[in-house]
Order: sequence, then C-alpha cells, then structure tokens
Amino acid sequence: MTLADMDPHHPLVLLFIAFVGACIGSFITLVTYRMPRELGIGLSRSRCTSCEGALKPRDLFPIFSWAWFRGKCRMCRVPVSARYPLTELACAIGAVGVVLVYGLTLESLALVGLWWCIVAIVITDLEHYIILDEVQIATALFGVLYVFANDIPWQQPALAALAGVGFGLALKYGFIFFCKKDGLGMGDVKFLGVAGIWLCDAANFVPFLFFSGVLGIVSGLAWRALRGSERFPFGPALAFALLLCVMVPEAPNGFWKLYGVLR
Repeated sequence: MTLADMDPHHPLVLLFIAFVGACIGSFITLVTYRMPRELGIGLSRSRCTSCEGALKPRDLFPIFSWAWFRGKCRMCRVPVSARYPLTELACAIGAVGVVLVYGLTLESLALVGLWWCIVAIVITDLEHYIILDEVQIATALFGVLYVFANDIPWQQPALAALAGVGFGLALKYGFIFFCKKDGLGMGDVKFLGVAGIWLCDAANFVPFLFFSGVLGIVSGLAWRALRGSERFPFGPALAFALLLCVMVPEAPNGFWKLYGVLR
C-alpha cells in the first residue's frame, strides 16, 4: 500500500498525523528557545529552564506531559510556559487540517512544512524580533517541494524570489534614506525572497503585500496597545499573509476582482 492508497480521513491516519505534528511542535519549541540564545540544538539533554534538571521521556511527551504535571516542572514545580503545549497543539492541528483538505500528497507535505515554519517564525519574531536563517532555509526548501509538486516552471518562482528580495531591499534602504531609521529588518527582506518561491509569480506579490500591510497595521496597533512600544515585529504579518495567499487561492483572486471593480 502506498500513501496514495491510504484514506486521509481515517481516524488512525489523522491520529498519526497529529502525533507527528505534535512531535515536530516539540522540536520547534526547542529550536525557538535555544537558537536565539545561541545554545545549540545538539545532543545535549533537554533541561528545565528553572532548576536545570535533566528532563526524562515522561517529561517530554507532547502536550500530555504538560497537562499531566499540571503545567509545572515535575522536579521543581515551577510553572512551565503554556507556549510549549500551544506550539505542539498548533503544529498538530495544522498538519491534520492540511491533510484533510489536500490529502496525502507531496503538495500537502510542502504545505504542512510551511505551516510548521510559520509557527517557528511567529514565535521567534514575537519573542526576539528575529527570523532564524535556518527556518528561512527550511521554508525555502518546502517552497521548492511545493513548486515541484505542482509542476511549476522553475523560472517563475526564481524571478518572484528575486523580485521579493529586490523590493525588500528597496523598502528597507528607502525607509532609511527618507525616514532616517530602519523600518524593515534583514530577516523580513530575506522572507520576502522566500515568499517569492511560494507565490510562484511576481504578480502575486501585489495581493500578498496588500494583505501583509493590513495585517501589519492591525498587529502593530495591537502591539502598541499591549506593549506600549513603537517597534513591533512585522514577520508574523508577512508569514500569515503568505499562508493566506498560498492556502486560500480565492484570497488573491478576490483581491484582483475587487481591484477590477474599483478601477
């Protein structure tokens, strides 16, 4: 039996997909905690961030370990951040959702990978104002898989990626020249290039940038209200705009239809 022969709606298949997603989510919690702090993600044992006690397998089972120990470290009983089980849950739900819609295909694997990478991007940008290069590379590789799965000529995403980087650099240095301050981080510039691979056509940047701008305004206002800071992470807006354009093709199509009506 091949993957194509399996029923993507079978409860056991979905349960397995959810488990794999939760395990990936657990890995993402490790990556998003250690790498911004330059701690490395080698073979060293996971430890409690409070008491430094080495965690055992029963402490690391995705979602359930956190619930079983009531959100506290088994050894020191200090509360463990809810972001760990929420990340695992988000990765599990995203994987199941994609498989339910797209089935068990190469395209769905690419889309699940995109979802997982976006979860990591949102976490690190919200917490540290950075988008890890390693996550950018993973997002780009899943984008290449998406292009291959949909039999898209490579020239289109390549040109779109170049257009994304070019626009990002123009925006970054144009903002510095005219406003005398940095308005776009290099991580965001790189992500615009990565987004080009997924968008597959430079013309798709118009709705993508529109949705990014709308989400950026909303998230910026919310960030200012909650944190009282003028500086806010723009990565989540870019990430969710890309997710919207890729997974809901009706969104960019609807944008162009609306543009045609208003025009």
